[in-house]
Amino acid sequence: MAFHIATLILLGLDAALGAVLPPPWANPKLNPCATQPGGWQLLYWPPDGKCYKIFKTGYPCSNDMELSPSPTKSGEQKFSAECRCPPMKAQSARDGKCYDLYSRGPCEKGFYFAPDTNYTDDNSKRLWGVCTQSRPCPGPNEIFWPRDGRCYHKLTKGPCPKGQLLTTDPDLIPQCRCNKHRELRDYRYSDNQCYQHFTRGPCREKGHLFLPDRTCGCHSFLPHFHDDTRLCYEIGTIGPCNSGENYQLHPETRRGTCQCKAGYVRYANTSSCFRPFTQGPCAVGEFLINSTTCIAQPCPRGHLYFLPQDKCYRIGTRGPCRKGRIVTFDFDTRPSLDGISYNGVCSCEKDVYDNNCDEEEITECSKSDGMVWYRKRCYKLYAQGPCPKVRVGMRGLVNVFLDIPGR
Repeated sequence: MAFHIATLILLGLDAALGAVLPPPWANPKLNPCATQPGGWQLLYWPPDGKCYKIFKTGYPCSNDMELSPSPTKSGEQKFSAECRCPPMKAQSARDGKCYDLYSRGPCEKGFYFAPDTNYTDDNSKRLWGVCTQSRPCPGPNEIFWPRDGRCYHKLTKGPCPKGQLLTTDPDLIPQCRCNKHRELRDYRYSDNQCYQHFTRGPCREKGHLFLPDRTCGCHSFLPHFHDDTRLCYEIGTIGPCNSGENYQLHPETRRGTCQCKAGYVRYANTSSCFRPFTQGPCAVGEFLINSTTCIAQPCPRGHLYFLPQDKCYRIGTRGPCRKGRIVTFDFDTRPSLDGISYNGVCSCEKDVYDNNCDEEEITECSKSDGMVWYRKRCYKLYAQGPCPKVRVGMRGLVNVFLDIPGR
């Protein structure tokens, strides 16, 4: 219900700003109920010819469904209503009922209820669910989180909101929880929220961590203790370190030290680490290739650099890659943090490129200036392309599909 209230508020605000027109079902030509008082909140129900309030749970729907707008085509387009599951729920084909997504729902033990991505219906926005088997994790104390397909350590914050930790229910379905039960008791603070041990957690004093005795403190015998500042920092965070570094356990001393992030190199024995193939400490028009060397950026626009061949290849072509793979961006590099990367990699990743790259299609795409092969299609650079729309200040903006400047 809160979701729908927020939606209606945003519609009202956007309308006040002149950014969004009234919803289609507010048009009397499309919705017979729109002529009634408050008609923009009413939908026409064909079985009895009556009007009912939008997003109403229960009659004329079943108790687990709500009334939602649905375009129908019978001679001319009209808006009526259909019964659909509320947000974050889906309908099961087994019994027609609605169940929470990512719960056990109607599934057997070891399975969870997930959106059925193989089913589509152009005439309905009804969401169906399907029982999906949980994926095993490599670590013995890890939990698979189906919402993002990743594994996280049990009793850590993982993907959970602040004050909750990752665990499982009796059906082994992952849950974010904080309660007084034995498993979570030692993680529960006096504010009735749960925090991962040896993190900042609820601690307000600088350099203090949340300890297993449920207090905030810092001790010199902890591996998190930093000798220079005499404070404690979370392992894996930037801590007292410089840009490009993380506070990590030293492999020999098992004490926290500032080390380069994975994939970074320390430049010329300085205290700064940079991502290779970005500008880093180099002059404009150059990029770093190792801990001591900057070279002039050699690639023309739309090309990426391969160090073993000391050569540039156009994005989306086979280049130096083996059959079935193509030249792509280094998606591990984050331009907003690391800078623009000129590193080329050979890839054919699922959901990014075809599993079996069609070299002929890719080559044809690359013949046109300003075009690049991405997610099984040819797109024009600097247009919206496959990028989603974003909203800023409740007015629509568009992300732009960018190439790397200067290439």
